[in-house]
Amino acid sequence: MPDLSKYKLLIVEDDIVSVELVKTILSDTGIQFFLATTGLEAVKMVKKGFRPDVILMDMRLPEMDGYQATRIIKEIYPDIPIIAQTAFAMTEDRQKCLAVGCNEYITKPYNERTLLKLIATFLSED
Repeated sequence: MPDLSKYKLLIVEDDIVSVELVKTILSDTGIQFFLATTGLEAVKMVKKGFRPDVILMDMRLPEMDGYQATRIIKEIYPDIPIIAQTAFAMTEDRQKCLAVGCNEYITKPYNERTLLKLIATFLSED
């Protein structure tokens, strides 16, 4: 497992089972977890100066969806990697996520190795 203990991951997800799964998959990396349960909550956190190193953004959220939240966050911090997560695996869904500014896309249910590799890739110090 890579040591990611100096990094902050913002999980934007309203489904607690999905949150716990992400935490379980990444628990051995030491990464610091932060949670927003709506897109609006994530935007408010960022507007107040919270700067995560990577964001795992669910695209279907209450109050403000992940598409709108991604657009706003990218206006504030264009360099923060945002990984879209969705249960939809259609080609047009991936394209829509990338079009609003997401850097990558992963489908639920998660493949443990894929999620770990994706997050580690964005945090590599090479």
